[in-house]
Amino acid sequence: MSGRNPIAVSIGTAGYAWPDWVGPFYPENLPAERRLAFHASHFPFLELQSTFHRNPSPGQLAALADQTPAGFQFSLKVPKTASHEQSVHDLRPFREAADELAAKHRLLGLVLEFPERFTDTPNHRDWVSRIATGLRPYPTWVEFRHRSWLRPRLGEWLRDRGMELATLDGPDSPTSFPRGAFDLGTQSAYVRLHPRTARAAVESPDALLQEWIARTEAAPAEVESVHIALNNIHGFEGVRDALRLSELIRTEGTRLRLVEPPPSCQLSQGLLFVGA
Repeated sequence: MSGRNPIAVSIGTAGYAWPDWVGPFYPENLPAERRLAFHASHFPFLELQSTFHRNPSPGQLAALADQTPAGFQFSLKVPKTASHEQSVHDLRPFREAADELAAKHRLLGLVLEFPERFTDTPNHRDWVSRIATGLRPYPTWVEFRHRSWLRPRLGEWLRDRGMELATLDGPDSPTSFPRGAFDLGTQSAYVRLHPRTARAAVESPDALLQEWIARTEAAPAEVESVHIALNNIHGFEGVRDALRLSELIRTEGTRLRLVEPPPSCQLSQGLLFVGA
């Protein structure tokens, strides 16, 4: 690790329009249409969950982009029709909507989440390759949930298809893909932190967050950047933990460089008077 450049760590949340965030995060009197701009003043990226359940239109994504400052980015979940139902029906319109974000320089990449039943078989490998072709040239992180995908050259195999590895931290299972598999050849990692247990809502998050700081600091030299999206369930925990992880990296992440939210003087001045 000595002599290497600091790993750039971007912190975001999975979703942003949760009602439970009003009060603890969003000011009570902040109009709903300004919540995304407020979010962008605290984080450099956002994982959009809605694209997993239904295809967005180019206009919808363009409208979201226009609510954020230059430098802010979105990651989009690939529709479940492709990842869970193995259908290409939605890939073209999804790609056309992503084109709109890319044209506005707001597209971080795509997140392809496979279910645990999607095991490492020849047919499934072919399906991954087929989806990769349909999503090019955009960066795509692939989240495998079954342990059968754990093999030494997985990162190289994905990069040959224009993809990188995503990893999930959630409930344990004997067949789960391991957490923090940075040693499989990935260069730009994507981590999705979900609660490990139902008690996560009432316990302090620091132990888990410090565990991920240590994992990231110990990543192989080829890992240059890590994007971490926290939580995707109702409740305040996701944004709470994202803010706390940002704070811990600033103070404790000696081998990490936190990617700060993009500056926007106009946005900051507008939000300054909320609640005044």
